[in-house]
Order: sequence, then structure tokens, then C-alpha cells
Amino acid sequence: MLSLEDEAIAAKMVREILTGDILRNDVAEGSLSEERLANALKKALENPDTNDFDAGVVTAAAMLRDGAHLPDWLAVFAADVLQGKRTRPTKRGPDPYANWMRDYAVARAVLAVSSRFDLPQYTNNELSNKLTAAQIVSETAHLSLDVVHKAIQKFGGQISGVTSPQVTKD
Repeated sequence: MLSLEDEAIAAKMVREILTGDILRNDVAEGSLSEERLANALKKALENPDTNDFDAGVVTAAAMLRDGAHLPDWLAVFAADVLQGKRTRPTKRGPDPYANWMRDYAVARAVLAVSSRFDLPQYTNNELSNKLTAAQIVSETAHLSLDVVHKAIQKFGGQISGVTSPQVTKD
């Protein structure tokens, strides 16, 4: 059980993560390597949806503006777009990335609270009375516990240091 002071500190951490630019900070701090991001973009551009396509165009344009050398796979993509060989795909169905940034920040907040206060990220036991990082994030962010659990599942292995869900027997 956390003290009231620790609960206040945890809530403050959650608010700072959810309102800050956590993805940019993670990239800047090296939590997400450029190589890992480049590999993810390269793979996404093999069969891009609208968001993947836009990310490829924005990345290529930024690198060209900065005078940076484009990797071969990105140069081919950019050349195909400029020549009209590749066009932006049409959007089909709901946007699967609509809550991507929110979910990333929520998963990072759970990880931070779990690490700082040595709490399980969440529990698979619905009857457990044990306090979890997911509960703290849920209450602080005014999100349902289900939304927080889905964010953890979405980013489980992708965020450095995130482990599999911790099951309690309470």
C-alpha cells in the first residue's frame, strides 16, 4: 500500500508524462533508438496505410530539408512518390492510430509508476485488492482501467523495460 504522499507523487508523475512530449523525450534520451525507429518505418512502408505513408513523406522531406543523406529504401520511396508511382492510400475504416500517442503515454506512465513504487503494472485477478500502477494511472488520467490495460498490451514489448503483466494471487 502506498502512503498518501507517495500516491500524490505518483499522480504528479502520471500527469507530467501524459501532458508532456514523452515520445520525443524517449527518442532524445535514447530509449528508442534511431535504428529501431528506422527499421519500423522501413517495414511500414512496404505496405503502408495512410499514417505510414504520411510518416514516410514527412521523414523524407525533413531529411532532405536538413541536407541529410536518405537511406536507399527511403530514397526509393521518395522518388516513387515524386514520380507519381506511389500515391497516398485511401483510408479504410476507423483510424487505428487515433489514440496512439495517448496509449503510448499511458503505457509509459504505468511503467514509470510501477518502477518507482515497486508496484505490479496490473493484475489479471479481478478480485485482487492489491494496488497496481494501472489503477493509479486510470484514476489520475480519468480513464477506465480497460483503456489502461489495452494501452499496456499495445506497447508491452515495445517500450524499453516493460515486462509481461504481473499476476497476483490476492
